[in-house]
Amino acid sequence: MSNRVQRLSSEDRPAIQTLLEQEAICNLFLIGFVEANPIDRGWWYGVVCDGVLSGVVLVLPGRLAVPFCPEPNDAAQIGDQLYHLHRPTLVVGPRTASDALWARWARGQRAGRTYDQRLYCLQHPPGGEDPPGFRRAMYEEWPEIADYSAAMEREDLGMDPASENPQLHDQVVQERIKSGRTWVIERDESILFQINVGTTHPYGVQIGGTYVPPAHRGRGHAKGGVAALGRRLLARYPRVTLHVNEANAPAIRVYEACGFLRDAPFRLITPRSP
Repeated sequence: MSNRVQRLSSEDRPAIQTLLEQEAICNLFLIGFVEANPIDRGWWYGVVCDGVLSGVVLVLPGRLAVPFCPEPNDAAQIGDQLYHLHRPTLVVGPRTASDALWARWARGQRAGRTYDQRLYCLQHPPGGEDPPGFRRAMYEEWPEIADYSAAMEREDLGMDPASENPQLHDQVVQERIKSGRTWVIERDESILFQINVGTTHPYGVQIGGTYVPPAHRGRGHAKGGVAALGRRLLARYPRVTLHVNEANAPAIRVYEACGFLRDAPFRLITPRSP
């Protein structure tokens, strides 16, 4: 039995999709990305064993790497390859694969932060009514939403996208709003809660970016907003998923109160600042 690491091309798209669909619920982001983008939108690396693709990592250089490698050694082999090609970046994915990838890719470097994350899954609409002011964000609200999005990443990741690449950060926020993927609770011209819809696919939907400004916490806005979005999405899709840091007890209480159930263990690793 022989295997090799190689950069994948458009000809490998069917093999990538077949591999990812083995565990579709935990691979919603990757499945959505490969279906919505040309292969060369990112750098796809795979391990091919006797002609069969057995593990992949999507690398968006300088931004993000997402592995799916059922065999952790595949992730380690890809990490060896990446060591010579790309600087280590944010890694998010199934826990054992992410750990193996980082150990070989970042070789000797200490991570900035390492989080135990958990995939959560919602399959039954939460009860209750929408909170007053729950709606899609409006484009003119993007500066406030961009500020809150950056604050969320500073709290959760220790990274500030508004400082590292302000133009890209603003562009991403604006595009999400234009496409109707950001929802808010607004009262008295103030945003009390916001959340983003990420990957949408017949297998399900992934959400993230949940944020309540500190002055408005502890008043049920997060539970009301998450439940309202969950009801809308489950009217069209079979499930809603999200990732949460396992140490974030308040967030977990919100999601579990809305009916989300624990699923696969994930890892999030950030590189150290230069």
